[in-house]
Amino acid sequence: MFITNDEELALAVERMRAAGTDLFEFELKSAADGFPKSTVESVSAFANTYGGAIVFGIQEKGGFHAVEIDVKRIQSGSAQAARELVEPPQAVHILVLKFEEKPVVVVNVPEAPVKEKPCYVKKLGQMQGSYIRTGDGDHKMSIYEIDRFIENQYRVAKNDTVIVEDASLSDLDPDLLSGWLSRVRATTLGRASAMTDEELMVNRRVATLDANGILRPTIAGLLALGSYPQAFFPRLNVIFTAYPTPQKGELGTRGERFIDSANIDGPIPAMVVESVRAASRNMKHGAIVKGGLRENVPDYPLAAIREAIANALMHRDYSVDAQGAPVSIDLYPDRLEISNPGGLFGSLTVDKLGEKGATASRNQFLARILEDAPYTDYNGTVGRVVENRGSGYPTINRELNQALMPEPIAHSSLDAFDLMFRHRKMTDQEGRDYSRSNVEEAILSYLSERESASSTDIAQASGLSVKTIRRYLSRLLESGTIEAIGATNSPNRRYRINR
Repeated sequence: MFITNDEELALAVERMRAAGTDLFEFELKSAADGFPKSTVESVSAFANTYGGAIVFGIQEKGGFHAVEIDVKRIQSGSAQAARELVEPPQAVHILVLKFEEKPVVVVNVPEAPVKEKPCYVKKLGQMQGSYIRTGDGDHKMSIYEIDRFIENQYRVAKNDTVIVEDASLSDLDPDLLSGWLSRVRATTLGRASAMTDEELMVNRRVATLDANGILRPTIAGLLALGSYPQAFFPRLNVIFTAYPTPQKGELGTRGERFIDSANIDGPIPAMVVESVRAASRNMKHGAIVKGGLRENVPDYPLAAIREAIANALMHRDYSVDAQGAPVSIDLYPDRLEISNPGGLFGSLTVDKLGEKGATASRNQFLARILEDAPYTDYNGTVGRVVENRGSGYPTINRELNQALMPEPIAHSSLDAFDLMFRHRKMTDQEGRDYSRSNVEEAILSYLSERESASSTDIAQASGLSVKTIRRYLSRLLESGTIEAIGATNSPNRRYRINR
């Protein structure tokens, strides 16, 4: 991204020539007529994005060739722009290199630390003078983007604790609330066990007293424990869409725009379950015959999808400006994409995801409430919506790894976080028909992992009929490989490896 010598400069110019324009990480300025006033905007933009290089002395018009410049003036102007004309001042690296036998000034602008963003042009002020790098140019930041920078700068976001003025405690789901209160008292040491229900709700920000002293749900309380949060926030939901082709908007062979589409409403525990179900019913589940008999293998591990959706709903931006944008799940023939409003929070970056201790919670109270919110998943397993221990992303990677799939591709910007799962490759065993040898091998593997099993157990695991399984069991009994426990005609008869 930075240019530090003549060779790197030549390569950068070659890339821009091929593209016919400036690039995201490089900004060309001719400077043949003096120091460009727009330099200060470029310093702001690169500092607010991922850093980059401003190159003075190469003109885009006419084929990207070197022009004569006043090197001393360019150096002085660049230093002033970075140190005096933006707030906070930026430490840039100014080099004089050579291109086409002419001197060229390169100003490398590092990305500013989170606590210093947004970097803005002093004379314009923060709201009008904050820029960001997009495509091949510098663009003014929106008020929403500036607000996200300020939120990250102070690492304190309280949008989840805002009172829902039109709601009352009757809008909370009695079963969810009761389950949450019980679990909090059962798992929290200290004073929580002695608090009244209302005190506990107020302390955990499930509800807050309004200006008239009336206890009302917060956004966090309503989303985690509400009966129907979308009655107050219609777009704080999940939109699931399955597309017929890899390109959004492209029609399928029958002229269809979507294979399936659904608005998924309800509190977060319900939205997580229904989102996984929507994804599951629209993906293929391959049948693999191996050690544990028939194993149904979905295109994407459902546990990884569950974690990604839970993370999206827990960490998304709930500020007023983002309340009109839902979490989206887009299933294509070659990938699954999950997106939520609001990028990574605080100092957390994409390259740190999954690392030990790498966690930052935009919605601290919502995350804490969800730790104890009652949840029954798509398999009927009772548990918690989230662990809130920084384990979500490692779980996603582990599930993908176990499915022999690559890690997800993550992208974070100020206004969105996107996670893409690439489609599972078909294994050699996928779709293989049962044969006598592989069924017997599978039965033995199944029994080796257990003390014993009935013919019904094995039939359910294999997807074959009990009658068929008993035929195979008879052969294995005759060969002495396995032994039976119980009378021949007993429905409780079990089988085990003959050791």
